[in-house]
Amino acid sequence: MTTTRSWAIAIGLALAAAGPARAAAGPQVKLGAHAPQTGSLAKHGIEQVKGIRVAAEEFEKRRGIPVELVVYDDESQPQKAVAAVEKLAGIDKVQGLVGGYGSNLVGPASEAAERYDTPYMTTGAVDTKLTAKGFKNFFRLNYMPGYASAQSMTIRELFQAKKVAILYNSQSATTEIAEEVRRQLAAGGVAVPVFEKFEKGTTNYKPLLLKVKDAGCEVLLVEGYFPDYAGTIKDARILALPVKAYVGAWGIGTPEFIRELGPMSEHVYGTSIWELGTAPAAARAEETRFVEAYRAKYKEDPSYIAMLGYLSAEYMLDAIVKGAGGGAPSAAATRQALRAMDQVTPIGRVAFDERGDPRHFTAVLFQTEGGKQVVVYPRDRANGKALYPAVPWNVAR
Repeated sequence: MTTTRSWAIAIGLALAAAGPARAAAGPQVKLGAHAPQTGSLAKHGIEQVKGIRVAAEEFEKRRGIPVELVVYDDESQPQKAVAAVEKLAGIDKVQGLVGGYGSNLVGPASEAAERYDTPYMTTGAVDTKLTAKGFKNFFRLNYMPGYASAQSMTIRELFQAKKVAILYNSQSATTEIAEEVRRQLAAGGVAVPVFEKFEKGTTNYKPLLLKVKDAGCEVLLVEGYFPDYAGTIKDARILALPVKAYVGAWGIGTPEFIRELGPMSEHVYGTSIWELGTAPAAARAEETRFVEAYRAKYKEDPSYIAMLGYLSAEYMLDAIVKGAGGGAPSAAATRQALRAMDQVTPIGRVAFDERGDPRHFTAVLFQTEGGKQVVVYPRDRANGKALYPAVPWNVAR
């Protein structure tokens, strides 16, 4: 059974949909999730929850174990994320938590999960300070260093650029990746003459882009979120910004991104953990199973955010059941099962260190070509070639 509740209403609106009856192979598992379904981060959170829902349904089919999935809309607001976790863990009594998008939401939400001693796995928060807190219940599938190196190494090895501009959202995760990429580029002999911060909610990027133009930068790197990409691309078109490539961080290439920007989504580079057809050989069957289930349910291809939502829910459900060993689930046993995990998955090898960080995470860099995400770096995971130089605002409309 899946349930969605919105914090926009004082008590919440329950939307329950029961799955087909089947013989149960074990007691019901109760999984909680929170993610932005409204607000500034909704485009990403909606994709995340789609993947989580597929995971719950596929788990029921494969294992014969009923899953009650309770989902709350945190409305892209930190206080609502905390309230969601407190209700999921304290009132709904879920056995594990997944979801969360944005380090500024996940940080306080993870503190609530720790207070309630509930295992929590996120896919949308990469700030290194989150695991520095030493929480025993916090796990994540992706983190900062893997994203930064995908960007800096592509710029150095593939583009061989000498001058790069970095514009970044002032939030913690985007500030951190901007600083790390600048450090890596400098270490590789690449100049960053423009390194400029902008505040969340910025709508006029032209003054910053004029600095990029005046500095003669070859590559524009924007560390931000969907509104930042849409705004900078549209303003760059107005200015006819003479750079050779536009590179972003996360949230690029989702179906909503392509629908919103239309032709101007073309040629944009973004980091990803997974794109269609990029799973390691050992995990291709799992990739195919997920893609087919997702297409059947939503009539569209999944984004990498949907894949991450799927995997986080799948691993948490598996850990709850394995930890219980046929008995009643416990937080300690679920944590132990997660820390014992070490397997090749559609996003590569997954294992967690003592802080809950992924030991082997590396991102890929893709380019949108013909409405599809083509992985261009690193070379051993590439499924196509980069179109360079090419920028989205020069695409014929």
